[in-house]
Amino acid sequence: MVETQQQLKLLDMQIDQQKRMQQHAKLTESEIGSLSDTTRVYEGVGRMFLLQDKSTINSVLEGKVKAADDKIKNMEGSKVYYQQKLKESEDNLREMVAQRQAAKS
Repeated sequence: MVETQQQLKLLDMQIDQQKRMQQHAKLTESEIGSLSDTTRVYEGVGRMFLLQDKSTINSVLEGKVKAADDKIKNMEGSKVYYQQKLKESEDNLREMVAQRQAAKS
């Protein structure tokens, strides 16, 4: 039961992180969209920056948003599974306590 609760907390943290990454990519995409077509745009790759055109940067950002969305959906499914597992564990624990109390009486 404790392990399941830890997994749920970990999933919540990962979901929040993916949502922040997704929001960051959307904000960056909107800022790049407001720039003129002649503006130089650089993509960060590791510790260096590559000169790219706006369409390439936008497609990369759209890919990041989509990937984060897919990961969030997968994690939400895992979260539902762990919530069901936690509920089953709690029910089993209650049943064991009730049996011991009945045995003492």
